[in-house]
Amino acid sequence: MQNTNKIKVTLSVIIVIILLVVASVYLTSNKKTTGIIKIGGISALTGVGSGIGEEESRGARLAVEEINAKGGIHGSTLELISEDLSIDKIKNGTTVVQKLINVDKVVAIVGPQWDEPAFPILPLTEAAKVVVIGPDSSPMLKAETDYKYLFSTWYDNQVGVRELLRYAEKKGLTRITIVKPTASGFWEYTASIFKREAPNFGVTVIDEIDIGNPITLDFKTGIMKAKEKNLDAIFVVTSDYNQCTFIKQAEQIGYNGITLGTEASGDPVSIEQCPKLMEKRLFSTPTQTENGKAFAERFKARFGSYPRFPSAATAYDAVLTIARGLEKSNLKGGEALRDAIAETKNLKGAGLDSISFNKIGFINTPENTFEMQTVKNGEFVKVNY
Repeated sequence: MQNTNKIKVTLSVIIVIILLVVASVYLTSNKKTTGIIKIGGISALTGVGSGIGEEESRGARLAVEEINAKGGIHGSTLELISEDLSIDKIKNGTTVVQKLINVDKVVAIVGPQWDEPAFPILPLTEAAKVVVIGPDSSPMLKAETDYKYLFSTWYDNQVGVRELLRYAEKKGLTRITIVKPTASGFWEYTASIFKREAPNFGVTVIDEIDIGNPITLDFKTGIMKAKEKNLDAIFVVTSDYNQCTFIKQAEQIGYNGITLGTEASGDPVSIEQCPKLMEKRLFSTPTQTENGKAFAERFKARFGSYPRFPSAATAYDAVLTIARGLEKSNLKGGEALRDAIAETKNLKGAGLDSISFNKIGFINTPENTFEMQTVKNGEFVKVNY
């Protein structure tokens, strides 16, 4: 009888322990996680392209602040850790990304700014299974390697180039020379699109001139070579750090024809530096949506001025995308976060009204996303044609 009672007591204890374990597991699995989730940001805060980089950093910061103000994600708050990396300091890329991965333990990274600084970084983020969302990355980054953890909230520049070519067709600009600072990254990507699409619009690319330096400030030889041909226009990608230089050198050499560019031409820094010369530039750029206008107002309220570059909005969207992914993956990083982000559909963004990704992780862009612009009296104006 005594042994029977001992067995009953033992069984009761075991049952109690099992119930406690089950309850503990249940409570743990259903407990709201609280803490800090770290996201990295990589952009040019100094050096070449810092005007754009600072705005990308601010766009990402605004998204983090707004998400945290609404309670964060499943009880956790986001923290943005911003790092400086410009195209003229590419050698620092591995150090920057290793810090974010190994020291800061980020679950995802917004950036880096532009394609060139991404090349040394992506093998490291892939190995660490850290999601990277570029606010201005092109599919050129996946030309040779299909990086599984790389996404981009930047617009599809194929759509932008087709808008340029529609304008060229309408205006009878049938003979065009491409001048590119270097045969890689965004410059090569847009040039390759231009060449591929040109015949569909009755345009002939009569020459393609490679300067051979991505941060060049000397276009004279390239412009002289272009001027020797019987051409209707030059297509060249320039930005805040070299745009006025290009236009001034073209004028000095005697080329007064039309120059076409991408959205990179639409930077207010150039208007400040050479407003009259900018009237010679025509470029395709994303049309600002109603969501984008609302974002611009919030950006101004937070930072004191309107965003000057489209990638401020796409950096904001990169953080929104990461947040949506974290929500769906229950705050898990790595493969779970990657898969959740890949399934993003109809996310309301600041750059595009609706964000979803194609099969290679780049944003789906409607054909009417871009418009033609130029500069008149120191302001950007839409070109109707």
